[in-house]
Amino acid sequence: MVTFAEMVDEAGIRKKCMYTLGDVSAVTGVPMTTLYEEAASSRLRSFMPPGRKRGKLVRPEWVDEWMQEGISGKV
Repeated sequence: MVTFAEMVDEAGIRKKCMYTLGDVSAVTGVPMTTLYEEAASSRLRSFMPPGRKRGKLVRPEWVDEWMQEGISGKV
């Protein structure tokens, strides 16, 4: 399986410790609405920085876990 970090490299996006859901959408092609739903249901682990009202962030490994779980859940 291709990792999110590898997908980021291919997309030419700068490597970061955490990515916005918009970044994840751009890299994976998954619609933003789907990512928001997945984050809200805690299927996609996310983090809201203190003091922010929007702009959840995710770590690359969290995206990998979410993609793996999605694949495993469909088998």
